[in-house]
Amino acid sequence: MEYFRARLIGSLLSIVAAMTLIGCDAPNDVPASNNASESENIAENELISHPPEGYSVSVSGQSLNDGQVHLELRTNIPGTIELMASISLADQAPDDTWIGKNERVRLVNGTGQATFDVSDLPTGQYEVEASFYPRWGFQDEESRSSGVNESLEHSHPISLKGSGESSELVAQRNEDQRWVIENVIMGSEWDPSFWRNRFGEWEEFSVTTRNPDIISNYYFESLDMTLIVNTLKDEVVVWRMGRDGL
Repeated sequence: MEYFRARLIGSLLSIVAAMTLIGCDAPNDVPASNNASESENIAENELISHPPEGYSVSVSGQSLNDGQVHLELRTNIPGTIELMASISLADQAPDDTWIGKNERVRLVNGTGQATFDVSDLPTGQYEVEASFYPRWGFQDEESRSSGVNESLEHSHPISLKGSGESSELVAQRNEDQRWVIENVIMGSEWDPSFWRNRFGEWEEFSVTTRNPDIISNYYFESLDMTLIVNTLKDEVVVWRMGRDGL
């Protein structure tokens, strides 16, 4: 009986010792798990790199004989991108009515081109410009992998003959048109002396779709706009761009 009791006590002691050893190993497992997680975080952070320097866009413009300007566009961004190509009158203030033309142009493997009709732009000094914007400029994964995250621009001056009108005259007309658009609505008072003093004489032309005893078409050359007036009420009915009446 004493023999079996001794063996039972020995077995219990062996189990307790084994559990103690397992308990001692457990804390070492936790730091090992944390260390692995930290290593993964470090690896992930190392994959986040700053975009490389040295990427650029460029544009060159050539005036053609038929009132057009041809642009050649270049970039060292790989893949396919889109950028904004523009021709704008030089030295415009931020609050001026913009004079120029622009369009989005696609560049594949570093090259692209565009042609603008500038025959309706005033004579003067212009800036030809190419502008790349990461927000919408990337068109494939190859270009996106470049990591460019800032706008890229390039410009150079160009002289245009255009329409032959002076840039000052066109700028003034644009400002006057903007005033009409922002201030004249249906029912606005028609005051002939005000309009004559501010915008000069008008040309009246025939009314074909309304009663000419009530409605009149007044074309202002300085504005390149037509005012359609109810002369019975001395009210503006509507304004239209160009020589376009009722």
